Amino acid sequence: MAAKQKQHKERSKRRVVLVFGEDDNDREAVKHLVQAIWPEVPSIEPRRAPLILQKGRDAAEQRKNAAAVANVVRGSSVTVDVVAVLAHQDCDAVEPAHVALSEQIEMELGDAGVPLPCAATPAWEIESWWYLWPEAVAQVNPRWCKLAREGEEVGRIVNVKERLIKDLRPKAKDKRTADYVESDAPRIASTIRERNHVNDVRAKSASFMRFRKRVLEIRDALASEVA
Repeated sequence: MAAKQKQHKERSKRRVVLVFGEDDNDREAVKHLVQAIWPEVPSIEPRRAPLILQKGRDAAEQRKNAAAVANVVRGSSVTVDVVAVLAHQDCDAVEPAHVALSEQIEMELGDAGVPLPCAATPAWEIESWWYLWPEAVAQVNPRWCKLAREGEEVGRIVNVKERLIKDLRPKAKDKRTADYVESDAPRIASTIRERNHVNDVRAKSASFMRFRKRVLEIRDALASEVA
């Protein structure tokens, strides 16, 4: 009886997906991408702390970081029903570095008691994903050069943020405009969502496809619980 009462109480709360990441820009960008992939996602809320700091750390530090995330989840669960947790961390390495990092993040968070963890681990970093949607990037700043890496494996571009800045910089001197900066990331992701570009990818990114697959797995898992 007590278990049923607890389950009913949880279901009466607002369902929420929490997003953790390296900074506000990354968290907001990941939020928009999830909403693009999964339009019916429950409320999705970024959390500023703790940062996801798994990469390059020893096992004890990884567990400590995961426990800190779990503590925030438990605190949030007093007022909302936290149904899943998204965790962003750039690989700072080329694909397939995202595979091990994603598995590590999801394993540590799962072991700490975090519900349905999902890692967002762009290789080299999140800027590689913007090559997937050149139309969305162009809509954010029409004066930028149109990205042209159709069919390329963009997850293998080293130091991709610097490469993206150069690729977007206008060639003609009379078309000068501001360079790409990290605060442009949420605007690009929002455009991808608003213009429904997310499934129309023009390049290849195993790290994005892995992220997309995991988001859809969580969507299906939650749907089966409700059913």
